[in-house]
Amino acid sequence: MSNKVTYKGVDCFKLLAAIGVIAIHSALPFFETLGRLGLPYFAIITSFFFFKHYLKLHTKKNQINYLKKFELRLIWLYFLWQIIYIPLAIKNSKQFFIYNGLSFKSCFKYIFDLLFKLWPSNINGWFPSWYIIGMIFAVPFSIIVYKYIFKQNNYLYGLFCAIVEFYFILCSGLGFLAHLNPIINPDSFPRFFIYIFLGFLLAKNLKVVKQFNKQQILNLLLIFVILFYLENVTIKLLGGGISNDETILTVPTSLIIVIFSILYEPKISSTVYFRQFSTFLYCFQAWGLAIFDYLNGFANFGTTTSEILKFIFVIITAMFAFQIYNFVRAKTQWKYLNYMV
Repeated sequence: MSNKVTYKGVDCFKLLAAIGVIAIHSALPFFETLGRLGLPYFAIITSFFFFKHYLKLHTKKNQINYLKKFELRLIWLYFLWQIIYIPLAIKNSKQFFIYNGLSFKSCFKYIFDLLFKLWPSNINGWFPSWYIIGMIFAVPFSIIVYKYIFKQNNYLYGLFCAIVEFYFILCSGLGFLAHLNPIINPDSFPRFFIYIFLGFLLAKNLKVVKQFNKQQILNLLLIFVILFYLENVTIKLLGGGISNDETILTVPTSLIIVIFSILYEPKISSTVYFRQFSTFLYCFQAWGLAIFDYLNGFANFGTTTSEILKFIFVIITAMFAFQIYNFVRAKTQWKYLNYMV
């Protein structure tokens, strides 16, 4: 019998996280708030698996090579999906230059935002790509800062990450009180610093995490998810929004969910479909949203009905597209298609 850890629970929660992100972009009542835990989950668990291997490498050369491999994997993921989104990219790029004009300044802003997405835009055609671009920059940046600026001091680096996170909380959840004019767009790579650090700590202390009581963690998870939702409701009542990028409870709630998913082993023979479809769903969603918005322009559904139908439409079209993708991948045997999931 194999003793290999499969992390089936992680695959299940990755799919739930992807569905949660769809709920955000569909503005699905109630679930759009809980969906805000999706991206933090992706960031922590991705960092956990990265450092789980990275920390076992004892030479600088091997660590650099593994980091390069990780970065190349993300770059391929972004590049291949960018090809799929060329039609939307052309459409949005035209709108960008109509609004900003054609000048050296607008061209520089266009290229800079296309590469780094430090300001909100959708010129590349698929706004969810900011997460992938953010992780491409955030992981190596975090390693360099941790090693060479904070000299691998967990407490000082943790404090730094907490300060950055509090800045984003002031820009988002507590924005109605702080009234900050964000220097850095919340949808950019510095937002991931705290989550990457948590993934690092989980990987470094995995033996301790494995000793946690699963039932107690589940109880804690349910409590924090409820408190997280109530926190957003309270923010809404005080004059803020019901679905905030970052609140005080976003980090601890996301961390508890990740810990439970690591401990949880569902009795399912295989969760490969969940793992691959979660990535595909996240990346494909912009097409589903764009098509639905176009069709809704003719049907003109009511607000609530539209939100529910949009959520269902995006998931169903993604499932259909995923079947086509798997068929093409099996027929062509082109290895680069594997990088799309």
